[in-house]
Amino acid sequence: MNKISTADDQISELIGKHRKLAALVDERIKKVFDKKMYPMIRVTHRIKTPESVRGKLERKPDKYPTASQLRDILGFRVICFFQEDIDNIAKKIEEVFRVDHKLSTDKRELIAPTSFGYVSLHCICALPEDEGYPDDMCQLWFEIQIRTMLQHVWAEIEHDLGYKSEFGVPRAVRRNFSRAAGLLETADEIFTDIKHRLTEYKQEVIRSIENDNAAGLYLDAVTITEFTARSKKYQSLLEEIAAITGARISEANPETQLPQLAFLEIHTLDDLVAMLDREHDMALGLAQKRLKDSGLEELTSTVAYYYLYRAVLINNNFSPERLKEFFALTSNNSKLIERNTERILKERLSQNK
Repeated sequence: MNKISTADDQISELIGKHRKLAALVDERIKKVFDKKMYPMIRVTHRIKTPESVRGKLERKPDKYPTASQLRDILGFRVICFFQEDIDNIAKKIEEVFRVDHKLSTDKRELIAPTSFGYVSLHCICALPEDEGYPDDMCQLWFEIQIRTMLQHVWAEIEHDLGYKSEFGVPRAVRRNFSRAAGLLETADEIFTDIKHRLTEYKQEVIRSIENDNAAGLYLDAVTITEFTARSKKYQSLLEEIAAITGARISEANPETQLPQLAFLEIHTLDDLVAMLDREHDMALGLAQKRLKDSGLEELTSTVAYYYLYRAVLINNNFSPERLKEFFALTSNNSKLIERNTERILKERLSQNK
C-alpha cells in the first residue's frame, strides 16, 4: 500500500471519528446551555471533507505533518445576538469543555474594517475526561467559533463574494467593501448599547414605581409592565377584585393595554395613577356587580384595567360611535362590540338617575 493510500485511509478514519464526536458535542451543548442565560440564535457544525483536510496539510506541511494534528476537522459555530453574549458563552464553554488557550484565538482584537466578519472568538476544545465519554473521543480536539448575528452576516456575504482579506479585494471596490464592513460593525455596537440602555431604563422605572416617584414617565412596554407588577395602588385594586370570588391571578401581558390607554388619553404613569384614584370605587363596584355570582376561579393580572376602562367610559360623555371605536381595539366581532356599547350606555343611564 503506498503512502498516499495510507494517508487517505487515515483521513477517512479520522473524519469518521469526528462524525461521532459531533453528535456528542451537539448533545452536550444543548444539555448544558440554558437559552435564557445564554441566548443563542443558532448552533451549527461542519466536518471538513477529505479534500479540505488534504488541502490544509499541503498548505501547511510544517505546522501539520499529519491530519491527526489538525484541531478544526470538526467546527461548531455559535451565533448570538450581542457582543457581550460572546464572552458569557465562552465562559460557559470553559466550564463544560476542556479548552486549549494556547491554540484558541480571540480575533475580536483585529482592527481592520474588512476583518469584521472574522472578529469572532475561536475556542479549541475537547470533551471532559471525567464524565464517561469514550477515551478516543476525549483525545479529539474541535473548534467552536462564537460570533454575533451581524458578524455572521458579514462572514457569509464575504464568503459568497469570494474575498477573505483586504488584499484580495479589487482596488475599485475596496472602499465600498470597507464601508459595508464598518457599517455592520457599528450596527453591532449600537445594538449592544441599546440593550444596555434598555436595561438601565428598566431599573430606573422599577425604582421610580417602587418609590412612588414615577412622575414624567411615559407609557411604553417597560413602564406598563412594571407598573402592573409593582404599583401598590394597582395591585390593591387587583386584589380587591380577585377577592370578590376568591379567584387566583394568572399573569397576562400588560403591553396589550397600551392602545386602549392611548385612546383614553392616558399617556403617562401620572395619568394612569390619576385614573386609578379617580375611578377606583366605580371600577370595583362594576367588578362586584359582574363577578359576584360568576364563580370564576381565575382572573388575569390585567383585569383591573378592564373595569377601570369601563368606569372611564361610563363617567365620560363618549358618543356611541366612539364607544364602538374603543371596543373595536380589542375585537372585530360586531355583535360583541354592539353589546358592550349598549352595556356602557345602559350603565351610564342608571348612574345618572
